[in-house]
Amino acid sequence: MMINCTECGKAYSDQAKACIHCGARNPASTGGGCLKAVIGLVVMVVLFAIFVVAIRMYTFDPKEASEQEMIMACRDALNDTANGIETRQTLREACDSWEQKFREKYGHGPY
Repeated sequence: MMINCTECGKAYSDQAKACIHCGARNPASTGGGCLKAVIGLVVMVVLFAIFVVAIRMYTFDPKEASEQEMIMACRDALNDTANGIETRQTLREACDSWEQKFREKYGHGPY
């Protein structure tokens, strides 16, 4: 179907994005809408991810930090070769137990 250009008044196809005579945009043309929507969605997802990471990073629980330090100290003692085998086995059981309780309480590992 042919339409008249709003700028020059000449006829051109309604399927064209612009008038073939003067280059004026076709007001009925909505090209690029899908791309803009996808870009907008991607930007929103990225911003949400940044927000979640920032909240997670800046949420500090002193008790959680203390328990993390305790478990790391336990693991350090476990790796100390100056301790005997029986001591290291006992430490391993204690470290594993504390780490399991930590995972159950906080939903992630201490490291």
